Amino acid sequence: MDSNVHAVGSGFGFKNDIVKLVEHLWKEVIFGGHLFATGSMAVVVACATLFMVPLSWDILFTSYMMFYAIYLYDYSKGASSDELTNGTRAKYLQCKNKSTCIVIAASALLIISLFTFTTVLTTIVSIGILILGLLYGSHFKKLTKKIPAFKNIFVSIVWSFMALFVFVYYSLPITYGALMLALFIFIRMMNIQILFDVRDVEGDRADGLLTIPAIFGEKKYPFILKLINLVSILFVAACVIQGFLPVIAMAIIPVFYYGVNYINKVLTSKKNYTSYVYAACEPIMWMMLIFAGRYITALNVM
Repeated sequence: MDSNVHAVGSGFGFKNDIVKLVEHLWKEVIFGGHLFATGSMAVVVACATLFMVPLSWDILFTSYMMFYAIYLYDYSKGASSDELTNGTRAKYLQCKNKSTCIVIAASALLIISLFTFTTVLTTIVSIGILILGLLYGSHFKKLTKKIPAFKNIFVSIVWSFMALFVFVYYSLPITYGALMLALFIFIRMMNIQILFDVRDVEGDRADGLLTIPAIFGEKKYPFILKLINLVSILFVAACVIQGFLPVIAMAIIPVFYYGVNYINKVLTSKKNYTSYVYAACEPIMWMMLIFAGRYITALNVM
C-alpha cells in the first residue's frame, strides 16, 4: 500500500516538474528575447525565399544573436518601468546583472562569428545594428519625449533593414523589390509597435513618452491600427502589380486577417496578453506564408 502511494506521489511530482519546466521555457522564450530573435531569422528566411537567395546557417545565427542581445538588454533595462503594465516580465527579468552578462556573452559570440564568417562590410553593418539596438533602451527611447512616435519609427527601421541584410550579407545588389519588402516590413512593424504601446500606455504617459496611443487616446488609435493594417496589404498588391515584387509576394495577403484578429482582441481588452504574443509572432507568419506560396507555385510548375 505504501509503495503504491509513493509511486503515485512520485508520478505527480514528476508531472509538476514537467509543468514547471514548460512554464519556465515559455517565459524564457517570451520574456528573454528569443521570440523576436526568431522573428528576425524569419524575416531573413522570408526575404531569401521571396527572391530565391540561397541561405547559409551563419546568416541565421547572426540575425538571431543580434536581436537576442538587443531585446534581452531592452527588456532588462525597462524591467522596473514594466512593473505597472507587464509585471510578469518585470518579475522574470528582475536579475539585471545576469541579463547583462548574457547580453555581453551573446554580443561577443556574435562579433567572433562575424569576423570568422563574413566580410568587413557585413561585420561593420551588423555591429552597427547591434550598437544602435543596444543604445535604444538607454538613449534613443528617451527621444520619444520630444519626437512623437520616435521609438516606433526607430524599431521599425531596424526591423525593415533585415530585408536588405540578406543582400548586404551576400554582397548582392539591393533591388527595388528588396526596398519595397523593407518598406512593407517597416509598415507592419509600426503597427505592431503601436499595438504594444496600447498595453504600455499608462506607463508611457507616466514617463512622458509621446507614443501614438498616448497622443491620440483610446478613441482614435484603433482607427490608426486598422488603417495601417489595410495599407500594408494594399501596398504589397500594388508592388506586385507594378512588378516590384514577385507574384509569390501575394501569399502574404492573409496576414491582414491575422492582424485584424489580434488587433480586435487587444481593442476588446488591453490585458489580453495572448494577443500581444500573436503580434510578436507575425514575422514568423510572413515566413510561413511565403514558404507556402513558394511550395504551391512549385507544385503547379511540376
